[in-house]
Amino acid sequence: MSITTHFVSPLVSATATTTADGGPPTTQHYHELSPKHPPVIPSLKSCKNLNEIKQLHAHILKKGPNHISSSLTKLISSCTEIATPESLKYSRKAFELYKEDEGSKNTLYMMNCLIRGYSYVGFFDEAIRVYVLLVMEGITPDKFTFPFVLSGCAKGFGFLEGVQIHGRIVKLGLAEDVFIQNSLIHCYSECGEVDKGRKVFDEMSSRNVVSWTSLICGYGRGNRMKEAVSLFFEMVEAGIKPNSVTMVCAISACAKLRDLDLGERVCACIGQSGVQINSVLVNALVDMYMKCGGNDNAKHLFDECTDRNLVLYNTILSNYVRQGLPMEALGVLNELLWQGHRPDRVSLLSAISASTELSDLFLGKQCHCYVLRNGLELWDCVTNSLIDMYMKCGKRELGCRVFDLMLNKTLVSWNSLIAGLIRNGDVESALRIFNEMPERDEVSWNTIIGGLVQESLFDDAVELFQEMQIRRIRADKMTMMSVVSACGYLGSLDLAKWIYSYIKKSKIQCDMRLDTALVDMFARCGDSQSAMLVFDQMKEKDISAWTAAIGSMAMEGNGERAVEIFHEMLKQGVKPDEIVFVAVLTACSHRGLVEQGKNIFESMKETHKITPKIVHYGCMVDLLGRAGLLTEALDLIKSMPMEPNHVVWGAFLAACRTHKNENLASHAANMLTGSAHERTGTQVLLSNIYASAGKWTDVAKVRLSMKERGIRKVPGSSSVEINGTAHEFTSGDGLHPSAAHIEPMLDEMNRRLKDAGHVHDLSNVLLDVDDDEKEFLISRHSEKLAIAFGLISTGKGVPIRVVKNLRMCSDCHSFAKFASKIYDRDIIVRDNNRFHFFQEGVCSCCDYW
Repeated sequence: MSITTHFVSPLVSATATTTADGGPPTTQHYHELSPKHPPVIPSLKSCKNLNEIKQLHAHILKKGPNHISSSLTKLISSCTEIATPESLKYSRKAFELYKEDEGSKNTLYMMNCLIRGYSYVGFFDEAIRVYVLLVMEGITPDKFTFPFVLSGCAKGFGFLEGVQIHGRIVKLGLAEDVFIQNSLIHCYSECGEVDKGRKVFDEMSSRNVVSWTSLICGYGRGNRMKEAVSLFFEMVEAGIKPNSVTMVCAISACAKLRDLDLGERVCACIGQSGVQINSVLVNALVDMYMKCGGNDNAKHLFDECTDRNLVLYNTILSNYVRQGLPMEALGVLNELLWQGHRPDRVSLLSAISASTELSDLFLGKQCHCYVLRNGLELWDCVTNSLIDMYMKCGKRELGCRVFDLMLNKTLVSWNSLIAGLIRNGDVESALRIFNEMPERDEVSWNTIIGGLVQESLFDDAVELFQEMQIRRIRADKMTMMSVVSACGYLGSLDLAKWIYSYIKKSKIQCDMRLDTALVDMFARCGDSQSAMLVFDQMKEKDISAWTAAIGSMAMEGNGERAVEIFHEMLKQGVKPDEIVFVAVLTACSHRGLVEQGKNIFESMKETHKITPKIVHYGCMVDLLGRAGLLTEALDLIKSMPMEPNHVVWGAFLAACRTHKNENLASHAANMLTGSAHERTGTQVLLSNIYASAGKWTDVAKVRLSMKERGIRKVPGSSSVEINGTAHEFTSGDGLHPSAAHIEPMLDEMNRRLKDAGHVHDLSNVLLDVDDDEKEFLISRHSEKLAIAFGLISTGKGVPIRVVKNLRMCSDCHSFAKFASKIYDRDIIVRDNNRFHFFQEGVCSCCDYW
């Protein structure tokens, strides 16, 4: 770094002495005050700071009134050129004193200087006040006044003031002045009114490079990158040579467009126009190449640059972090340090982000130490990144401590803390902090609602969303993504329809992600028609959208349509992934489409070059098992290239139970014994298989083993929504407030269904009790209680929607079919596997589930 030696005024370096007779001190200079050696008095232009100006001002005052008028104009000009709050205050005071003594002589020039100074430092209000004072005193502004005051409007975003000044310019006949026109373009662009700037530009009779550059930069600041680049090429075609500022604006626009080809076309103009390469331009080029995926070109430019300043290092650092290349970022950071640069807050933000991505707590702590040593903790963005780093590294206490020590807790700080607590599974503390926040924004609400959904607290998430509506806080796409997901898991169709209506009425712009979430929500709520309506209206569909549509058909049991959608997707050139194969194989399994499922499974490897994962093998085992091809399913398990997990064995055991093959079930149990995949679900299934076969001794052994290992069976529960309120039941539940009405209804239903031919399937009662007891127990299954409550709580013809946490048993399935016919009700049951639509005694699954 070069050191500039400032001229030292003799007034500053003078020493005070006393006379021999003890008189007052006098000022001695480098030369005696004699005609032979006149005093060396610096000019006002040579003064570098306010102190020097003040001392020279004092000297001018001593020379008498004849010198004041001529020098004061220069003094005010020098003060405004220094452009510090103190120098501007001094010049304003000098101006006001001068006005009192001298009147309006040279006033316009002085006021122009003041306006220029205030505008330069961003004191928009003061610049406007001086301009208004100028007009009120009857002084006519000149062509220098307006560029200065418009610069202040640009920095202060004073659009309305700019419009009024524009009107004044037109009245004074200065609208054709190119410098004023350029200032107007710049002012309108900075105020976000680039179209008005374009209008000024289009009306110009002659344009210079500043005219074009001002509008190009305005388009860039207005996030209208394509128009910025288009105007740049229009400028080149018009024969106007761009300068370095023009090039930086155009290259930055290409960086934001992520268009490397366009960026290189712009770069080609650098050599053609003879633009001098400087550090700012190199920095823009490096940023453009990295944002457009041209890391090699960026690194080449970086390596060739001999004057690598901190800004350039920060550019390549932040881009490496953004690209998910933390090790490369740390390599640049090390070089930065070796070159003797002192990292600033921008450098530290990248370094902390890199340590976060690497989960490198030691590096994160080193960054924290540097922050504290260099006083960077006063920057909120740095402290917020430290909170995020500690939370993501699992150090919740340290993250909270950083937050507690913050002097200025911003909204981002509170939001970072809440997000970190949720990430660490502490939703209770996150809710407490959320309620303690002095103010909240959309991010606060989105973070806490998203956290509740993440922790499967769907009712709480919806409740908080409803509170948003009460407080009249506008939801955005992020809010709706979380709420739509929560609604899907709850299976509440009424709520789903309300949410969809809210999105439309609130004019929330649906992107591909939100549309896909809506398809999934309607599918989970049993409304495949609405799901497909949303899907068909989507302008763009990625693989996730197609997967959601196929999954919608799978849940409904419409395997044929699911396969059709899959093949339609392939015809449109969408490349399938692993997840879509899970969806279509599940659809085949639910409908018994064995051959289609086999063909699709084979096409994974042969056609699409996707290696099947364990989840795909699980789907195939489920497909074969449901179809009764148990031996083939077992052979597939044995041929798997990886060890089967509890999901695969669970599917096989469920098929063994359905087809009452306890021998193969026992064989599978023997293979499972002692393995890492001996989970609750498989043990319960095995116990149920033995119970169905009446092997109570084996049942006792399995249940004792489960008890010894602390394995508990999940109790069956069902919920039904009545007037927006979910009512939950467990098997044999007699605690519901309406139990006194539910019991008689159940007795009536059992009588009427028995008369219609319904016979209880007692094999579903997995207890060693007599048949009467079994019949009573099976009549009190949770979904039967929910259906009975639905019948007594809703009007005639209203569909009854039940959500069950486990697979629906065969007796309840038969019960629901008879009930739908006898009571003339549509009954929809969503179990943990799929939907069952019961209508007039028939189920949509065709008794294949």
